[in-house]
Amino acid sequence: MPTQNVNLTDTLDHFVKAQIESGLFNNASEVHRAALAQMARQEEERRLRLEKLRQDIALGDADLEAGRTHEYESAESLYAAIVD
Repeated sequence: MPTQNVNLTDTLDHFVKAQIESGLFNNASEVHRAALAQMARQEEERRLRLEKLRQDIALGDADLEAGRTHEYESAESLYAAIVD
């Protein structure tokens, strides 16, 4: 398994030690791996949200180009259409 040296702030060092003392983790490597795994999950979720947003924008652009639009008289009527 590859190893890397990591320099931590005092705050992060105390946090890692507290996680080990809590019994949730056996050593610092487990804490670091769990943190990185969480970061990887968050990055994947961000990537998927961005992909979905781009798809929604493309659909909106296609609707505009095809003339599928609707004008609303007020913010309230727009809100009512969204909520319904």
